[in-house]
Amino acid sequence: MRNRKIHKEIIFSIICALAIAAISCNKDFVRTLPDKNYTDTAKASFGQRKVLYLIVDGARGASVNSANVSNIKAMLPNSIYSWVALSDPDSTRDVSNWANMLTGVKKEKHKVLSDDLTGNNLATYPVFFERIKEEKPSAKIVSFSSSAIFKNKLTQSAAINQLFDTDEQIKTAVVNNLNTDTAQLILGHFNDIEEAGIKYGYDNSRVQYKAAIEKFDGYVGEMITALKNRKNYASEDWLVVIASSGGGKFAIPANQDDNTVFSNTAANTFTIYYNPKYKQRVIGKPFTGNRYLGRTVRLKDTGVRAQIDTADVFNLDDTTKFTIELKVKKNEDKFFWPSILGKRKEWSAGHPGVGWVIYLEDSYWYFEMRGTKDNDYHQCRGGDLQKGRWQNLTAKCEIRAGKRYIRTYTDGVFNNELEVTSSGSFRNNSPLKLGFLNGTGHGTPDVYVSDIRFFKVDVPDAVIGNYACETSISEGHPYYSFLAAYWPGTDGQGDKIRDVGPQARDFQLKGSYKWEDFNDLICPPPAGALAVFVPQTADIPAQIINWFRIPNRQAWGLDGRVWLDQ
Repeated sequence: MRNRKIHKEIIFSIICALAIAAISCNKDFVRTLPDKNYTDTAKASFGQRKVLYLIVDGARGASVNSANVSNIKAMLPNSIYSWVALSDPDSTRDVSNWANMLTGVKKEKHKVLSDDLTGNNLATYPVFFERIKEEKPSAKIVSFSSSAIFKNKLTQSAAINQLFDTDEQIKTAVVNNLNTDTAQLILGHFNDIEEAGIKYGYDNSRVQYKAAIEKFDGYVGEMITALKNRKNYASEDWLVVIASSGGGKFAIPANQDDNTVFSNTAANTFTIYYNPKYKQRVIGKPFTGNRYLGRTVRLKDTGVRAQIDTADVFNLDDTTKFTIELKVKKNEDKFFWPSILGKRKEWSAGHPGVGWVIYLEDSYWYFEMRGTKDNDYHQCRGGDLQKGRWQNLTAKCEIRAGKRYIRTYTDGVFNNELEVTSSGSFRNNSPLKLGFLNGTGHGTPDVYVSDIRFFKVDVPDAVIGNYACETSISEGHPYYSFLAAYWPGTDGQGDKIRDVGPQARDFQLKGSYKWEDFNDLICPPPAGALAVFVPQTADIPAQIINWFRIPNRQAWGLDGRVWLDQ
């Protein structure tokens, strides 16, 4: 009797364990963001899920936001949305942007790079219609467009796939379908805003472009009205997606240009995910870098330069540990060997003379040196520098296990290292020169230089990284007491760039210099790092697939993410 009871308890435990496992497996199966604890508030609805997906070409997010778009803005209290969403900043073709919005992967995967789709990889990364049909074979998908490429080469698998001449006809087709059909996904593709942008310019200062945006908003109003007037609307659960495939090139005012991807007007889009049960979530522009402003001198050609004649304190012996930091903004994409800071007799082909130079080559920079004991010169490469952007350059000499190394960093990130143990001293009797350094066989600079710090110590890597994007140095810096000199370079007036460090060795300006105002961002993150904080065109298929409660399979390799309303 006792054994029978034990057997019953064991069987009951196994059944419980299997039940719990089944529930857990099912929960993991439908959840698409396992690292999040919050849930989509619209999931409380038990209606049949459907999607209205409106793609509009050429609509800059900033322009749509500032236009009179009352119908679109009436949706925002129940939307996840952004006016600073992004298309692929490197894409030059509408068809590539469409492929992003229809496959859920970027051009590096789908390889839709030309209007004829030559070399595409849609067999591996198909239009997301196929992903829906894998899980829901009976799902009806319809598509309306005015582009033959869009219709014939991207959406041909839709149950209804029609081509029209105008956006108004597309709007009418969408409205008629909403009035009569039972499709799970309705796609409308609109192009009039793009045509207005091509003809007149992509900005609301062009009245024709603004009028095209506002006309589209009227179409949105008619389509949303038809959606809400459906006979079975109360038993349905609709996600409305409205998104631009790309913006358009337009010269924005200088004070609006932050030198990041968000100032790329061609990549500026908007994305709206609307459902009546959504809470409002606005996705704005993320932090893009520290603001840096002041007045400095443009060091250009052979004429405008600066030097310190009594520069012995800046000599570098064979046992000297040092760290040299400076901020540079170059005014051309590429340079060929101009000095921007150096201490040596001349800067010429063949690299004669003992000393050191920081110079530009192609799109990157170098720390170059020749010592007293080495018959050859050495150079340690830094990182790439972008035109028109302030960036921090650091060259450091450190001694480890009796060996001497030169190390370079750009914006606080380590670039390269070179051993120079056998080079000897870099000491010389030459002035310290900022900008053009006399000599032959090299180009001339066109740069702004500021925030120059000269430490007689090898500042640790972590400190270099932590302070690289700071625009000044104070006693709070952990190695402030090792400063041999500090030139902010933003004096704004006078004939000197003053050293506010302990030696008070000022640079004497030479040539026809003038002080110029600047107001820029420094150390903005790269486009790829910024883009993850805002909706991108490739996100939309993942969002729609998730709406249909279809699990995002790893094998699909989707690049997009799902945005929730909290």
